[in-house]
Amino acid sequence: MTTIRIVHQMVGNAGPGNSISNGAYLLRTALREWGYRAEIYAETVSPASSWGTVLPFRRYRPSSGDLLIVHYSHASALTDYVRTLDVPVLLVYHNITPPHFFTGVNPELVQITTRGYEQLSALCARTVCAVAVSEFNRHDLAAAGYSRIEVIPVIMPERLGQVSPDPQVCARLASGVNLLSVGRVAPNKYFEDVIKVFFYYHQIEPQARLFLVGGVSNTQPYVAWLRDFVTWLGLDGCVTFTGHISDAALSAYYRGADTFLCMSEHEGFGIPLVESMRFDVPLIAYAAAAVPETLGGAGVLATEKHFPVIAELVHLLQTDENLRARIIARQQARARDFAPERTLARFRALLEKIAAELQ
Repeated sequence: MTTIRIVHQMVGNAGPGNSISNGAYLLRTALREWGYRAEIYAETVSPASSWGTVLPFRRYRPSSGDLLIVHYSHASALTDYVRTLDVPVLLVYHNITPPHFFTGVNPELVQITTRGYEQLSALCARTVCAVAVSEFNRHDLAAAGYSRIEVIPVIMPERLGQVSPDPQVCARLASGVNLLSVGRVAPNKYFEDVIKVFFYYHQIEPQARLFLVGGVSNTQPYVAWLRDFVTWLGLDGCVTFTGHISDAALSAYYRGADTFLCMSEHEGFGIPLVESMRFDVPLIAYAAAAVPETLGGAGVLATEKHFPVIAELVHLLQTDENLRARIIARQQARARDFAPERTLARFRALLEKIAAELQ
């Protein structure tokens, strides 16, 4: 009989600004409080990481009583290594962006995402249970051959709301109407459609500005095309690509935003949606992939990309105080569903169930 007393985690990248590693850090703290030995192993560790000890993944050696939690979002040497280990695995699937979104943008990303689906299937034999962070993600796991799948949302720390906002960003956003969209600048996010909405809204409110917050690495052709599109629409000076920013700056952008826009057509969960709800920013999102599931009836869902109509909705949210208040109240209620203590409680119950079965 083996008693599970060690629960380590493996992540691709450990460092600030990475939602997967942020959740893994919170889970590690909880695991230790629950009485498990718990460490985090990673393929890469950011020099700016304030995590404390994060170990290189190749230093992990399984022992009796181990359960290994593998956070999966892309192909890597780390997952190849896991396949060689004789240890029960609890897979947490955060989603893979389908390869076709990167065709013509980055051939390397096409290969990585294609291989990501292949590795996902290959890990199936080693996995005792898989966790999908959304019902939408469950379909990928089922297609990859997983039979035992639990759905537990992303573990999201609430730390961002406690971070002191960057005063320079706050000053910049102190006047005018600020529209915000957050996420890696990648083709599946359809930032061009966010810009189209802003184009029509800018005709209603000429002082409005749009801030596109997110990293721009690995998708430079798409980013360059977006910048040219902004120029072609005559919106230079009104649209800002921030690139990767600090938590202090991100906190400031959320605090200074008047409306959050999401036109993405592929989201495995949608962490910025929850963040905007936590900051009381009314949001409008296109009803695709996991977005309706994550919102759970909160915010405003657009079932069609009729850009002038969405722009009118933005205007309505700025001018109808009762509507805005109702939207924010519903978002506050939905955001509480993702409180970390709730998600961690569900994760603990699953761990205890798996541990009992492995005895």
